Amino acid sequence: MSTVTNIPGPTYAMSIGRPLMRVFVLATAMLLAILGLTFAPSGGSASAAETIAQCNGVANTGGLGLNCEVTVTNNLDVATGVKSSTVTVTECHAAANTAPTCTTATTSYDSLTTSVNQCNDAANGGGSSVVCNVMVTNNVTGSTSTDVTDATVNQCNGSGAEGTGPTLNCDPFPASTTDATITQCNGSTNGGGASDRVTCTVTPSTTSALLPVSINQCNGTANGGGSVVTCTASLTNNSLASATTPTPIAKNTLHDSKTDGFVPATDDGGSPLLLGVGALLLAVLTAAAIGARRISARH
Repeated sequence: MSTVTNIPGPTYAMSIGRPLMRVFVLATAMLLAILGLTFAPSGGSASAAETIAQCNGVANTGGLGLNCEVTVTNNLDVATGVKSSTVTVTECHAAANTAPTCTTATTSYDSLTTSVNQCNDAANGGGSSVVCNVMVTNNVTGSTSTDVTDATVNQCNGSGAEGTGPTLNCDPFPASTTDATITQCNGSTNGGGASDRVTCTVTPSTTSALLPVSINQCNGTANGGGSVVTCTASLTNNSLASATTPTPIAKNTLHDSKTDGFVPATDDGGSPLLLGVGALLLAVLTAAAIGARRISARH
């Protein structure tokens, strides 16, 4: 009587292979998902540009003094898109031509400050004094000198009517560019008074195509008789070279420095990110191995 020996055929092999395949496909998918979440670039939300407005439409009673100042520092990295600004504002009030009481505040933004408006339509009572200044510095990393041009100016037009001449002490003058980068001291200090009562200056200033900023101040201001206005604006653009980080030369840390001269590895605590990925990878592979052993045991 012959004995028949059953030899496992393709059906049995497939019954084991398919569960194993499902386990490893699942493990691979989990690993890819983990790596994707870990190393995916983080996209920051776009931030709207900041507009600074202060000391507008105030101190319109006669005999008041108004002193206001805005200092802005913008930072922009063209390559990375990272941007920020720091703004300091000072506002002072008192009787005209006396020491004022001031408040100062500094604010940091994760966006650029692209517009400053101050001291407009203000101090229109008779015998008022106005002193307002704006200073803006733009630091643009990755720009070139061709991105920077001279700032245009519109100032001291329709100002200083009546009274003892000369009433205007403005630099530059005449300056009447439409839609200028800096607009100040227009339609101001009319109504008579001392000579040189309109003193408005724009220091040598520039504008950047990559970070345009506008300044608008001291317009329609100090129009009561016997009033004076002194306003200054400054806009500076610094083009900075892109920062480069040299790639360190890799050292062989697997050998003994006593035998072959290589520098031994140092224990710096490891990267938390890489340690986390390693732990997850180990967990996935362990789960896959346990699943495979259980499937094999059932057959």
